[in-house]
Amino acid sequence: MQKHFYDLREVNDLADGERALPDPGVTYDLRTMDNRTVDTEVECVFRDGDTLFARTAAGKTYPVTGEGSFVLVPRGL
Repeated sequence: MQKHFYDLREVNDLADGERALPDPGVTYDLRTMDNRTVDTEVECVFRDGDTLFARTAAGKTYPVTGEGSFVLVPRGL
């Protein structure tokens, strides 16, 4: 079963290496904790150990859980 961002509540909602896709019809951006937007589109979220990471269209990864994490934000909000 393919998981989506709305399925994620805790790190354990994904197995190590498993990924989740954006909700159907929704595009996501990333913001820093101090509300600065990262200029990229999120393609998926994956688990690596005890951390969830967002992978962007540019191929970069950003932590979305833990210390110094970024926030997934549906575009248009």
